[in-house]
Amino acid sequence: MTTWTWNLVNVVVSLCGYYAASMLIDNKMYGRKNMQQVGFLMCFVMFVVPAFHYEYYTSPAGIHAFQAMYFLSSFFNQFGPNSVTFLVAGEVFPTQIRASAHGFSAMIGKAGALLASVLYNYIDNQTKFYVVPWFGLAGMLITWIWLPDTTGLDLKEQERRWQYILEGRHTEYHGIAIHPQHLSLWERWMGVGKNYHPDLDTKAKIRDIRADWEEREAARAASDVESATPDEDEDFTDEIHDYFRGAAEKSTNPLKNEKLKGVDPGSPSGSTDGQSDQASGEPSMSEKVQETEPRPTN
Repeated sequence: MTTWTWNLVNVVVSLCGYYAASMLIDNKMYGRKNMQQVGFLMCFVMFVVPAFHYEYYTSPAGIHAFQAMYFLSSFFNQFGPNSVTFLVAGEVFPTQIRASAHGFSAMIGKAGALLASVLYNYIDNQTKFYVVPWFGLAGMLITWIWLPDTTGLDLKEQERRWQYILEGRHTEYHGIAIHPQHLSLWERWMGVGKNYHPDLDTKAKIRDIRADWEEREAARAASDVESATPDEDEDFTDEIHDYFRGAAEKSTNPLKNEKLKGVDPGSPSGSTDGQSDQASGEPSMSEKVQETEPRPTN
C-alpha cells in the first residue's frame, strides 16, 4: 500500500474515534472524564511500548504491530482528549471568565503543539518515542486528580454553584454540583462534597428563585411596565407567579361541591334550606347539625 493509502486508513480510524466519542460523551456510565482519562492512558501505552522496543517494531517482523498501535493511538486520541478538552473547557469555568479561560486553555494546547514541532527537528525518531508518552501519562494524572466530571450536570446548576463561591457563600451551597459523582478527586479530598444535602438545596432553590422573582417584580414596578415580555419571564411560569403572590388555588374538594348544590346565590343567606325547613315544620339544617354535636357534661 502507498503512503496516502495508509494516511487514508488513519483518517478513517480517527473518524471512528470521533463518532464513538459523540455517542458516549454524554453517557453517565462513561462520560467526559473517563473518556479523557482512557484516551490519555492509551496514548501513553501505545507510544511507550515501541519506545523501549524500537528496533523490533521497526523491523519487518514487528511493523504490522507497530502500525496497529499507531492506529489505536489515533483512535483513542479522538476518542479522548481531542473530543473532551475543548468541551470541558466550556463547562467548568464561571460565565464571567469562561471565554477567557477557554481561550487560555486553547493557547496551552497550541503551545504544546508548537513545542513538539520545534523539538522534533532536533531529536531522532526513537528519542521522540522516549519523550512523547510521558505527556499522555501526565494528562491522565491531571485529569484524574483535578478535573471535575460535568457529565449529566446542568450548566445552570454549575453556574449557581459558582455564584455561591463568588459571593463567599460556598458552604451554603448544597446542590448536585458538589455530589461526589461530579467532583474531582482533589475536591473530594478537600471535603467539598460534605455539604451536599438535597433537602436543604431544595429550600435554598426556592429562596433563590423567590429573590430573583422579587427582583424582577421590583424592576417591573419601577419601570411602570404592566407585563413582562416573554424573554424576561421565560423562567417563571404562571404557577410560579401564583405561588409567590400567594394566589389561592381553585378548590377541587368534592365535599365542598356537594355542599354548594342547591344554593341560591340570590338569597341573602346564600341558602334556602332553613326557609324550606321552617315552612314544612321540620328543623332547619343548622338545627340538625346542632342536635348531632356532642354536648358538654357537668
